[in-house]
Amino acid sequence: MARLFRLTQRLLLLWFISVAAVLAVTGFAYLLFESHQVEVERRSRIETAFTTLQNHVDQRAALLAGSAQAMAERRNVVATVELFANYFDPEAANVALFDPPARELARDLADLARATTADWAVIVGPQGPIGAWWRYGDEDFKAYFSRHSAGEEVQVMREGDATFGPAGSLQPFVTRVAAGSTIGTGEWPVVMPCATNGGPALFASRAVVVRTTTGMREMGRVMLGSCLDAEFVERVAAQTGTAFGIVGERKLFSHSMPDIIPPAAAAATSAIDERGAVKLAAIRWHVDDTHVLGAGDWLLGDGSRNTAMFVLSRQQLAEQRDALFSAGLAGLALAALVVFVIGLLYLRRSVTLPLERLHEAVGNMRLGRYQRIEGVRRGDEIGDLIDTFNDMSTQIYDREMQLRRLSSAVEQSPATVVITAPDGTIEYVNPRFTEVTGYAAEEVLGRNPGMLKSGKVPPEVYAELWSTIQSGKVWRGEFINRTRNGDLIYEQASISPIFDENRQIIYYVAVKEDVTERKQAEAHINHLAYHDALTDLPNRRLFRDRLNQALRQYARHGTPFALLILDLDHFKDVNDSLGHSVGDELLRQVAGRLRGLLRETDTLSRLGGDEFAILQVGINAPADAAVLAEKILLSFRESFEIGLMRLHSNTSIGIVMPGRDVTDVEDLISRADIALYKAKGAGRASYVYFDDSMTAQVQNDAELIHDLARAAELSQLKLVYQPQIDLGSGRLVGVEALLRWEHPKLGLIPPLRFIPLAESRGLMGEIGLWVLTESCRQWARWHERGLDVGRVAINVSATQFRGGRGLEQMTEIIDSGIAQPAALEIEFTESAFVDAGQETLAWIAALRERGVHFAIDDFGTGYSSLIMLRQIQADKLKVDREFVKDMLTDPNDAAIVHATVSLAKTLGMVVVAEGIEEAEQADYLRVIGCDVGQGYHFARPMDAEEILARYASGPSS
Repeated sequence: MARLFRLTQRLLLLWFISVAAVLAVTGFAYLLFESHQVEVERRSRIETAFTTLQNHVDQRAALLAGSAQAMAERRNVVATVELFANYFDPEAANVALFDPPARELARDLADLARATTADWAVIVGPQGPIGAWWRYGDEDFKAYFSRHSAGEEVQVMREGDATFGPAGSLQPFVTRVAAGSTIGTGEWPVVMPCATNGGPALFASRAVVVRTTTGMREMGRVMLGSCLDAEFVERVAAQTGTAFGIVGERKLFSHSMPDIIPPAAAAATSAIDERGAVKLAAIRWHVDDTHVLGAGDWLLGDGSRNTAMFVLSRQQLAEQRDALFSAGLAGLALAALVVFVIGLLYLRRSVTLPLERLHEAVGNMRLGRYQRIEGVRRGDEIGDLIDTFNDMSTQIYDREMQLRRLSSAVEQSPATVVITAPDGTIEYVNPRFTEVTGYAAEEVLGRNPGMLKSGKVPPEVYAELWSTIQSGKVWRGEFINRTRNGDLIYEQASISPIFDENRQIIYYVAVKEDVTERKQAEAHINHLAYHDALTDLPNRRLFRDRLNQALRQYARHGTPFALLILDLDHFKDVNDSLGHSVGDELLRQVAGRLRGLLRETDTLSRLGGDEFAILQVGINAPADAAVLAEKILLSFRESFEIGLMRLHSNTSIGIVMPGRDVTDVEDLISRADIALYKAKGAGRASYVYFDDSMTAQVQNDAELIHDLARAAELSQLKLVYQPQIDLGSGRLVGVEALLRWEHPKLGLIPPLRFIPLAESRGLMGEIGLWVLTESCRQWARWHERGLDVGRVAINVSATQFRGGRGLEQMTEIIDSGIAQPAALEIEFTESAFVDAGQETLAWIAALRERGVHFAIDDFGTGYSSLIMLRQIQADKLKVDREFVKDMLTDPNDAAIVHATVSLAKTLGMVVVAEGIEEAEQADYLRVIGCDVGQGYHFARPMDAEEILARYASGPSS
């Protein structure tokens, strides 16, 4: 602290000396300046005073000229002068009649003149003055001039008098005022002797233009005069701050004017063009021991001269200078004191106090306590020093905190951190290293990181690593290392060199992240992306890739292969009846069984659902694929054990071999699907090779489906009706509505051709609704024309029993009232009812309550389920034509027909036999109890008009 105070003392002494030196230099300079400038200042003050005097004169002259103009334009003035101009005649006897206007004019003139700065005013007519006004001392006078044949008289009235009287003793003033009528006829004021006191005066004149009997002409003038009197002199002297006076006929001095003689004129100023000029002549100077005098002249209009003088006392100026100098020195001393105090405070605030705080902050920094120095003025060297210290302190603190955070981050980092010397010797490992590798820090310090190598990383990777980091760059890559217990770990590593100030490598820092779990997850995800989650078989994506490779090998080298696509027959029944968990287990066992039949070079894939695909490579002939297909079919003869159940399932297989016309994978799979479809159509549990005819059929089916979708809209569909005859009476008891399609190009297409296509493509629902609606309408038409055809039998497809909106739409048509519900008979096959659920049973029950009849068609060709007969409670049972055709020659068919009739009778059902083509068949059926017959023996299917024509009059054979 002692050193700081000594510094303060030195700074204060320096500051005091600086202030004293500034005061001394300032005083000396002031004295030199004063001695040199005193004469200049005196002359300058006098020149300024003359300028002020001239401004006063110019202002009064302008005001006087304006007043003269205003008076010349007044109506009463012009009218009076005009009166004298037109009628005045000195020889006339009545000339005195003009005295009243003159008296009034004198009064008006006095009123007007008082409002101006004038000291006198005169109105001049054609014969001389008419009226006048002047101020003499403290009194105002008015006068008018009366002319008679006896002579001229001047009538004067003092201020306050009531009447005019003879001039008397005022005659000299009257004469002097009247004399102004002969001087100064210009528009701008001139300088002339004062009419009242003999000094200089400003004089302004304006013409009065009047109308006379001879026309327009100037007949008079208005003249105003303003004396530069003692009051004017005092006002100028007070404003300029000098002694001022005017010397002329009379000597007009201000009260401070010394009694001196004005300086002689430098040159005569008697030029005629300079007489009466308002402007002062050039200043003449006169300097003696006690005074400085400046004089300027006016040359009056009458040729006389008046001189204006300004006088400054040298002694008075010197006293003023001394007083000013003393005041200046006192002010400088006071200012020095103030500056000293302010400087002392500034020094304390801006120098010593910041230094003390800086000293204290440096001491705290040594103790590890960092603080900012606040409250210090910015912008000077000490402020910059404090700012630098604050920045340095902040940076040191931030770096220390950063090092602490970095240390904590490294210690607690989820990544492994290893620091090595340039030769690779380990100098530091963080705790995460121990967690990942199992090695403690003391076990690896001083050793090389190569101790962790697993041997699964190529040597080129390590060579690239050292080449990169030794060149000063960062290396990023992946290691496969071993832990202490021998486990493999995957690590994503980033190794960076650390440089000193000379750009020499002093350390290597390796930051490694354990990505073992991620690698395993990626492998698992990658496996899932290409394998089926249920069976762990290659999925469609992987299978297509391998199939594409096989196709390219075939295109390049002709390497043959076979594609087999198979699915499980009736797998949906397993899912629906036993649940999806059983179905999933069945698929897993199927995948395992198929995998056991293949070679390692073959690929088995689950494409989706119950569909599997096999890529068989390395075959020599198409027969090799058939051998594999037969092995698969043979293996499926063994049942699958799922829990306590034993399930039997078949499969159908489609096989395709590559050909030169195969374009891509999609084409190949499409052909295999076509072959699979053919295998299913051939009775299932078989395999079919693809050939070109299948493609043509598929294309034809696609075209038929496209046309069938618009057949109803284009009126290409129609109904024909086959009569149903009572075998006992031969009477018509019903008709069966049969659908026909009249294709515009292909002609009549049989139902067996387009009905399966419609069912497989979801078109049967819409077509079935059309059949139902059209059948109801036709029954109504027959009924209107008196034909009772009994019931109209309508075939319903299995797809229409799927529930949902289809059943609701059929109910809406039946309830629409087009036909009586009792006149409708809905026929469906046993196979159609297999897929029916509770919703379908509820629908059948609801329609039965409305009076609709139901019949089971093709009985004996499907499941022949007695439970179905009990649940449906059908009204009719139809015997299929396949049994009727050979019943007279085949005892088995006869037994089936006889048993079916007996069963129907037992259940109280009506029996209808289809396909009766011979009378013997009809007789046999009648004998065994069959009720109704239908077939070509009675009538072929015919349109509605043929039905009407044939049966309108009663039964017909």
